Amino acid sequence: MKSEELDGGAASVTLSDILEDIGVDNGQLLIAPSSTNERVSETVILDAEDQDSVRPGALVLLIGARGRAALPKIRELIRDNPVAIAVKGAESDLDAVQELLRPTGIGLIAISRSARWDQIESIAIDRIRESLPSEDASTLIQRDLFGIAQTTATLTHGHVVIEDPANRVLAYSPASNDVDELRRLSILARRGPERYQKLLKESGVYKHLQAGEGPIHIPANPDEGLRERVAMAIHAGRRVLGYIWLQEGTERLAPNTDRILIGSARHAAIELVRHRNEQSQSMRRDRVSSLLSGTAQIHSQAQSAGLDPARPAALVLVSSGGANQGAPGMQLQRGELANLISIHAAAYRPGAIVGALGLETAIILPDLDPIKSPAAISRLVNVIVRDAEAHLDLEVQAAIGPVVDRLDRLHTSLEHVRNVLKVLEATPSMRVAAFSEVETTVLVNELLELIGSNDRLRHKGIALLCERYPEFAVTLLAYLESFGDVNRCAEQLLIHRNTVHYRLRRSCEVAGVDLQDPGQRLLAHLQIRLWTETQQRQQPYIP
Repeated sequence: MKSEELDGGAASVTLSDILEDIGVDNGQLLIAPSSTNERVSETVILDAEDQDSVRPGALVLLIGARGRAALPKIRELIRDNPVAIAVKGAESDLDAVQELLRPTGIGLIAISRSARWDQIESIAIDRIRESLPSEDASTLIQRDLFGIAQTTATLTHGHVVIEDPANRVLAYSPASNDVDELRRLSILARRGPERYQKLLKESGVYKHLQAGEGPIHIPANPDEGLRERVAMAIHAGRRVLGYIWLQEGTERLAPNTDRILIGSARHAAIELVRHRNEQSQSMRRDRVSSLLSGTAQIHSQAQSAGLDPARPAALVLVSSGGANQGAPGMQLQRGELANLISIHAAAYRPGAIVGALGLETAIILPDLDPIKSPAAISRLVNVIVRDAEAHLDLEVQAAIGPVVDRLDRLHTSLEHVRNVLKVLEATPSMRVAAFSEVETTVLVNELLELIGSNDRLRHKGIALLCERYPEFAVTLLAYLESFGDVNRCAEQLLIHRNTVHYRLRRSCEVAGVDLQDPGQRLLAHLQIRLWTETQQRQQPYIP
């Protein structure tokens, strides 16, 4: 018997809620449960040969017997008073079962012969899980692990099961028709079948997994109905918290499968340890904010994460846009993106921290080499951007900050990295940029923002020129950006060179500036550029 209870019975949904999700093609309600026995708090997969009893509030998925053959087991179940029993067979096959159950107040569902029990169970579990309070710790860890399983399966083109050390299934990626017998039975029974576990133990797979942190490749075994697998232990220090099993599907596994599994195992270890410590999911957000706060919290947060605050570190910000999405769609996409980023970041640096920072996803990469790390970080971020588009259909942009000499000074780079994102947003064709690549643009933009935020830094005469004689101001800016080349300025503005001379003379008269003075030229250049960019933001050009 396999039971899936999500909250000690506290969470429940009506049977009709679950049936809505299952759909009439997969399940038909033949007998409705009584009004006092209609709320489902757990699912139980029960073999007709099992002798186990079930608890009230259970939806029993009875396997191993169809139609009238299910009668003996159903007679035993009546005393346990489950909400409903699901049996495979057409309505006509279940006449005797209906007659038996109708007086009991227990519901009966006829499951289509073509439906798979693992899909029926998954639908029921998802619906029950949705009814749980959002702060429920066990629900959070399940959601996190199922997200890791799904993201890992997507990136590797395979099927994923995450188990605890006792080989009980904690999470799995959605099943499809190309799963082998082992995976199907593991999901149904919520643990690996004993004969398969014995086979794996005898071959030394578990011994290798527990001894090291690398993936183990297990060749296909057609005689046992096994496809090729890659396994990875989930370690926390010397302790094994569980295992990740990846089964090959119809496609060949991705070339970087080993690296993805390493990242998945590290990411899963963080979630499992957090769950054991009864810490909430929001800690990822809090930890990122604390490490970038510039306060005394940085040291305590770094130490609790096992990081050395005196070692070099770097910050990456990933923006997924989402302006055209509704709130639920944005949250879903950001959750999927965070899982993808976490797996890749953990594969690169075990201590990497990923979390939300405003509307962006922040990646804190610790313990870096100031010389070698920038190139490696660029490769990492380009892979993240590529996979986000390929697997999540998200066109993200990523800003890579400089490697700072100490983690506790990482907050000093935050504004720089945010401004790199602004440069990217203004250039949609660019997906990734490091601070060093756009440093001049970033610093000029920061300088313009500083001038724009402080009236005392602006020349009144130049402000008057921009306000009353915008054509003169535009001509002066074009002249300055043409390095004082009147002919080039005229060509750019499509006017005669004499017109340029006239406008320059009048600009100097109105603004009261002398273009022979380098300081006045610099101030005019910056202030008029700030004015033009402000005008463009307020009145965007429409071709």
